[in-house]
Amino acid sequence: MNSGAIAQGTASFSVCAVVVTYNRKVLLCECLSALMRQTRSLDAVWLIDNSSSDDTPTELLNQGFIDTLPPTTLSAPHEIIKRHEESGTVLHYIRMHANTGGTGGYYEGMQRAYEGGFHWIWTMDDDVEPKLHALETLLSYAGLGECIQATRVYPDGHVFEDNKYIDLATGRQKVLKDAVFAKYQTFSSKNFVSFEGLLISRNIIKEIGYPDRRFYCWCDDFAYGLMASLYTNIIMVKEGLIIKKLKPGGNKIVLGRKSLRLRDKELYYMIRNQFIIFEYLKRLGTFSRLAYLSLGATVIRIAIGTIVYERSPGKLLLLLKGFMDGLLKRYNKPVT
Repeated sequence: MNSGAIAQGTASFSVCAVVVTYNRKVLLCECLSALMRQTRSLDAVWLIDNSSSDDTPTELLNQGFIDTLPPTTLSAPHEIIKRHEESGTVLHYIRMHANTGGTGGYYEGMQRAYEGGFHWIWTMDDDVEPKLHALETLLSYAGLGECIQATRVYPDGHVFEDNKYIDLATGRQKVLKDAVFAKYQTFSSKNFVSFEGLLISRNIIKEIGYPDRRFYCWCDDFAYGLMASLYTNIIMVKEGLIIKKLKPGGNKIVLGRKSLRLRDKELYYMIRNQFIIFEYLKRLGTFSRLAYLSLGATVIRIAIGTIVYERSPGKLLLLLKGFMDGLLKRYNKPVT
C-alpha cells in the first residue's frame, strides 16, 4: 500500500479533536500537550469537561491552555477559547454545567465540531495520549474508509486486546480465531469502534447522527460503530498510535472464561446498556432471542465472580439493577 498516495490532499482537510474529561486533570494535560504537537497540526480541539470536581479549570489555566476560569456556578455549558501559539490549534474549552457521562460529552463535542464544518473529527478520552505522528498516520488511510481506528498500547508496550468483532445476533464481543493482521498487512476491518482514538468523517455523522445519550457511558461506541459500518469500511490501523494510560481491573477466570473486574458504575452500565444494543440489532434485523440467554449467562458469571473474589453485596445489587433497568427500558436516570 502506498500510504503517501492515499494521503495526497489530506492537508486541505480540516481536522479537529474532541476530548472528553472528568476528574483526570494531570492525564488530560498530557493528552492536550500531545495534541498540540502533532506532526499534522489540528485545526481545533473541543475539550468537554463534564463538570470535573478536581479543579481541572485551574490546572488548565496553570498549564496555559486557557486564559481565564469559567464561572463556578453554571446552568448551561460555558465556552472559553484560546489559540495555541506554536501549532495554531484553537482550543474550545467547554465547561459543562453537569456530568453528562462520556456519551453526553461526545454528543456535545461532536455536535459542535460538526456544526463547525470540520471534515474529520478525532475522538478520545482524557486517559489516552496520541503519539506525535498519530494523526498524520491515520489520515494516510483516508482513502480506504471514513472511520479510522488507532490501535491502543499501554505504556509498558502491551497492546490493548482488540482482536474482536460484534456478533450481530447477540451483541456479544467475540474474539477472532485467526490473527487480525496478516504478516505484511498494516490495517484490518472491524464492525465496531472505540471513541479512544477514532478518526471519523463528517459524512458518517451526517448519515447516523451523534452518539446515543441513553448509554451515558459504556457500549456507546460499539453501537456507533455498528451503524457506521453500514456506510463505510471501519479501518483498524495496526500501528500502536494511542498510548492508553489506565488499565482496566484485573481479569479473573470464572466458569472457564475471563471476567473483567469493573467498578460499580461500569458494571451497572455494561449490563443495562446491552438492552440498548439489542434495540440496534433489532433495527438491523439481525437480532436473535439467544441474546437474552447469552446476557443471562454473563450476569450469572459476573455474579459468581463478585461473590468469590469481591464479596460485595452492593455490587450484586447494582448488577441486578442494571439488568432490570435495561429490561424495563429505564434509561433516564444515571447511576452515580
